Amino acid sequence: MIPIQRLALPDTTEERMAVLTGRIEKRDEANGRRKSYADDLWKKERDVKKSIRTVLHRMAPGVLGCCMYCGGTTGMAIEHFEPREKNPLQTFRWPNHLLACGDCNSTYKNDWWECDPETGEPLLIDPTREDPFAHLFLELGKGTYRKLTSKGQKTIEVLGLNLDERRLPVARVLARKEARILIRDWDRARRDSDEAGMRDALDVLRNQPFADVWQSMLRQAVLPGADLVLGDEQPEVLRLLRDEELRTATLVEFPVQGALAVDH
Repeated sequence: MIPIQRLALPDTTEERMAVLTGRIEKRDEANGRRKSYADDLWKKERDVKKSIRTVLHRMAPGVLGCCMYCGGTTGMAIEHFEPREKNPLQTFRWPNHLLACGDCNSTYKNDWWECDPETGEPLLIDPTREDPFAHLFLELGKGTYRKLTSKGQKTIEVLGLNLDERRLPVARVLARKEARILIRDWDRARRDSDEAGMRDALDVLRNQPFADVWQSMLRQAVLPGADLVLGDEQPEVLRLLRDEELRTATLVEFPVQGALAVDH
């Protein structure tokens, strides 16, 4: 999971969504009527959903538009961060929409929703509103996440980010190996003054699945004690991870700004 910049919807879509939310607000909450009405509208509003999905794909990591939760699988579902089941008024509210894969959307998160009883803050990370790296630490050698906060722990549990059955840890380890190859290719192209080769390597780094792996490598390389934390990295790789030119071209920080968020 990496920070994601929320882009604007077309004005016509925003206006239509405001109208639909107003209609839902007028429905009686009793007997689930508001929920059923919101569900019916959601099924019918194909043009609105098409517009939402188009912008979400532009926001999402990877050239294929990867899931904003697990980061590895193409996102096909419009995910309601606060489920419609819990709050029908959030059905057509743009800040509540994310892009998710089928597993994250239906099998794992589904209608799960909990908030901190004291602050009212959701106990799941929304990568468009906060920096996931403030809550999660990726142990690169194993490809598994370690919690930094209670929200990080809940996110790991709810989304099954470390489950062997999801094959995510194995895929993250492989993504790290691929990243090592790519940065060596980039450095070789730079030494040869091969600008096209440099662009190609950067393009793959920016747009491959499991963007969280590359972003974690960049962050961990400059942490205090990085030589110990990344003790399995060769000195050449550590040197490149600290290279300012490479970092400037590929590091995504919260809040996300500029072309990196919409490069694909």
